[in-house]
Amino acid sequence: MKKIFTILTITTSILATIISVLPISNLAVFPAALAFIFGVTAFYISKKTGEVKKIIQFSFLLTACALSIVTYKAFFIKTEVVNTKILNEKEAQFEEDAIEELENLDIESSEFEDIEIENTNLDN
Repeated sequence: MKKIFTILTITTSILATIISVLPISNLAVFPAALAFIFGVTAFYISKKTGEVKKIIQFSFLLTACALSIVTYKAFFIKTEVVNTKILNEKEAQFEEDAIEELENLDIESSEFEDIEIENTNLDN
């Protein structure tokens, strides 16, 4: 049981640390909370048996680092949306170009004479 909680503590603390440096760093709070819960459980079980492993304390350190990175990014890094006017202008230009291309297509009506269109009754 102690090994299971130790492994869960290590994996969730490493996962929290990895997620905390990504742009989706706010989601690192969940694995950090799980790492803390698993770590406390592993620490309690280890203390009961009389041998506390250093790896549990290291996972607490990793979890604290992940939470501090998330806190720093939440308070000091602002996400700004740049001016979308240029993107809207490009989108309008692409749409106009596409319309011009469609208008310039030379489709002969003889190509469509060979196609049979079936009329299906959907009320059956």
